[in-house]
Amino acid sequence: MTRHPLLLAVLTSDTLGFLLLLGASITAFRITLHWDPQDTGSRQLRLQALSETTAAAIVWAFGLYVFTTVGLVYAITNILPDLVPGAMCGTGVLQAMRSGGPRMLIYRFVALSLFWTWWRLEKVNRALPEAPLTSFNARCVLLLLPACALALHASWQALTAMEYQQPVDCCAIIYDQFHSLGDARRTMGVGNTAWVGAFGVLTLAMTAAAWAVWKGRRRRWLSLLLTCLAIGWLLVAAIALVRSFAAYHYGVLHHYCPWCLFLPEHRLAGFPLWTAWLFVALEVPAILVMSTRVVSGLPAVAPVVEGESRKAARRVLLAIMIFVLLAVGPAVWWRLQFGMWLTG
Repeated sequence: MTRHPLLLAVLTSDTLGFLLLLGASITAFRITLHWDPQDTGSRQLRLQALSETTAAAIVWAFGLYVFTTVGLVYAITNILPDLVPGAMCGTGVLQAMRSGGPRMLIYRFVALSLFWTWWRLEKVNRALPEAPLTSFNARCVLLLLPACALALHASWQALTAMEYQQPVDCCAIIYDQFHSLGDARRTMGVGNTAWVGAFGVLTLAMTAAAWAVWKGRRRRWLSLLLTCLAIGWLLVAAIALVRSFAAYHYGVLHHYCPWCLFLPEHRLAGFPLWTAWLFVALEVPAILVMSTRVVSGLPAVAPVVEGESRKAARRVLLAIMIFVLLAVGPAVWWRLQFGMWLTG
């Protein structure tokens, strides 16, 4: 593994965050076993004090995790390609990591999702003097620990397994997937134009569902509908971006590399684009969890959950607008400037 300062900072911060989470998990386990809001004894008072310290530790761990994730993506896209022979972007870097690269990103996304959900629930819990979700949130912390352990182990494996002497094919590995021009125009047997049309339809449906959650009253079934739509939207939006809209950032056709969007020559557009996409992927499940009977069924929690759900739906709308603007905006500008679409 290279001793690049950013990679060392990523691994160090990941380790520190995991240690903070490990200490918090010990208290979370005690809270799961002994938490009793009706008890006024010394043990309950100690648990209440420890729960405050635990929440602060997890917030710090969450912040470190976000920092390391952003740093890792920046290293993969803008630093490590200069160190790996033949690598021009993150595609070549992940190829040099062998199978460890994708696994590292998947585990990191799972842990980030759990952190995000805990954070949203903790905001609801802290809005109430009784803190009725303390025990439920403690179980979420216990679920976080193995996810972060797997993410840390996968990051260490991927970074130490990188090969700096063996040249990689980088973007050529993407082109090798297509045997003809017809294959390049289709994804999973569906034409790229159809994916763009599906993106438009699902974006309108997602916008309507998020607006209904923001303004509506019966949010349980609306939250479930929004989650189902989000699953489809996230898949279709990613395919439409890589297969169609990215061409207007690159200025060339059939360059289906999601990592090149993070390069400076493409104005680092990948960072805000995929951040908006990721925000939808994190926020919608949090809305669904807050709408469950376990959370919203508590009388004291219901009004706070309603307010937080409204705010979350509004943030989802904003994230969708940012994604559409950054993805579709360059295509519209290209059409206005040259009088044609990039198709072929």
